[in-house]
Amino acid sequence: MRAFIRRRRTQKEKTSGLRLCLCVVVLLLSIVPWQPVRAGADGSLAAERGIAAFRAGDYAAALQSFLDARAAGLDTPGLRYNLGATYYRLQRYPEAEREFQALVPDPKWAAVARYNLGLTAQRAGRAQQAMEYFEQARTTTDPNLRALAATAFERLRGAPPSPQTSAVISLAGGYDSNVTLSPDASTVAVSHQGDRFVEALTAASHLLAGNTERGWVTHGSLVLRKYADLHQFDVAGSRAGLSYERDSGRVQTGVGAYFDTAYIDGDRLEQVASVDAQASSRLDTGAEFRGRYEFRRIAGGGGFEYLDGRQQRLSADAGFTLASAFLRAGYQLELNHRRDLQQGSEFFSASPTRQSLFASVALRNLAGWQADARGEYRVSRYGDPNLIDEGPPLGILEVTRKDRRYGFALRANRRLTAPWGVFIDYSYYRNDSNLDTYDYSRQQLMAGIEATLEK
Repeated sequence: MRAFIRRRRTQKEKTSGLRLCLCVVVLLLSIVPWQPVRAGADGSLAAERGIAAFRAGDYAAALQSFLDARAAGLDTPGLRYNLGATYYRLQRYPEAEREFQALVPDPKWAAVARYNLGLTAQRAGRAQQAMEYFEQARTTTDPNLRALAATAFERLRGAPPSPQTSAVISLAGGYDSNVTLSPDASTVAVSHQGDRFVEALTAASHLLAGNTERGWVTHGSLVLRKYADLHQFDVAGSRAGLSYERDSGRVQTGVGAYFDTAYIDGDRLEQVASVDAQASSRLDTGAEFRGRYEFRRIAGGGGFEYLDGRQQRLSADAGFTLASAFLRAGYQLELNHRRDLQQGSEFFSASPTRQSLFASVALRNLAGWQADARGEYRVSRYGDPNLIDEGPPLGILEVTRKDRRYGFALRANRRLTAPWGVFIDYSYYRNDSNLDTYDYSRQQLMAGIEATLEK
């Protein structure tokens, strides 16, 4: 069921109260008065443009017009409702909830606001909260709205449970300008050679016990990458895990344990056992705050024993809406304590302390595509000085490694017919080190198809 914009009432309609009608599965909230305001003509004209754009199905333009009306000084319950309905159509549910919540204290709007809050919570996957809103809306004296709320409540109560299993499968091909042993190239090694590749990935999660509001979830994934010529860098990786997740609507939390294994050309690169805890919170303004802590115990494979050790990551970020985009910015601290590499009189540290700043922007409707862009700047300082044998007459050179890495990644995907979609990924990273050996740049372009399955 979808919320629609209300249009201006005639004088006769203003005295008749709220009227609602159900057309198939579309809720048409068709009668919303523009209350007298002190805003100038610009605000009213912008609001009228928003209504016209909404009726034409151009929801991005409608949103901008309604925001322009608010900026011009127009501040009415009708404008708030229209903003909520537009955000709803754009699938920006936190912002839709913010607008509808602001109408709840108004007795004239409380029931219809709660009904639409129920629709929004339902679309956001919070079935229990949606039922509570529908139950509250059923107390209205408007018989039509009361019937709609009752129907929505009963349908949701009798609806089949949310999908317990979801999976993504993808197949892609691309080009890597600097094939590496690991995505974290500055810790392991880079080849300084480019090659074409094909990659297959599958990832799945299953609700083992409980429900979407509180339950145990199992996770599993597998990725295979094969290069055209540099077969010694062929990659295989797997993950298995279990997490306990809670969603109260405003706050989401999760605690999980995972086991990862990575292979290079059939030989084990590393095994990782990890635990993490994460939490996120949404505000009425549409802003979102997230935090995460992860502890990893790493065991390197044959020839990579210097990777043995532990790693900790602590990150925090904030997201907010700006026009039709969702922006996010954050910080991550990474601490490593590894065995490091001792070769005779030489020593090489593999235990960096890293600090990263990152920012991303998401556009959910760009000519039918969803687009995401992310930029990152990272500084790494390694724990112990490297000891490098330069031979006579220089002897052993002692230097502490310091790296600066910056880069960006772009991803665009488009839905075809369910469950299929297509995607394109591009990334560029540059690492500058005070040791020339560790200077590198890497570009990767990948395109493919994917399927999203739910059961």
